[in-house]
Amino acid sequence: MARALYTAYQARDWATAETFLHPDAVLDMPATGERLVGREQVLRFQRDYPEPWGELVVRRALGDESSAAAEVEIHAPDGQVFRMAAVWGLQDGMLASGTEYWVDPGGRPPPGRTAYLAED
Repeated sequence: MARALYTAYQARDWATAETFLHPDAVLDMPATGERLVGREQVLRFQRDYPEPWGELVVRRALGDESSAAAEVEIHAPDGQVFRMAAVWGLQDGMLASGTEYWVDPGGRPPPGRTAYLAED
């Protein structure tokens, strides 16, 4: 279900996205301190985000009868790449309580941990 939501966002298919969100959905974004309350506010946030916001690619998604998660990569028009992990609780078979964790890839580990850098 999380894959379908973010795929609908990429397509700017708001009617389809609406079918996955519970009417009382709440979405938190800890990186910025934002909280969206209610399906309408969640969708408005997506619809009103300034275009062009790039290509959103769902790298993987998981889910069961009580939760769903997605790892998403966003390729901005200026070449920047962002990553986001979303975790959702389900209510009445719909995405209801979500948290999106946004990060900017490419950060450096603290001193003493460079041995763990991934090989390119």
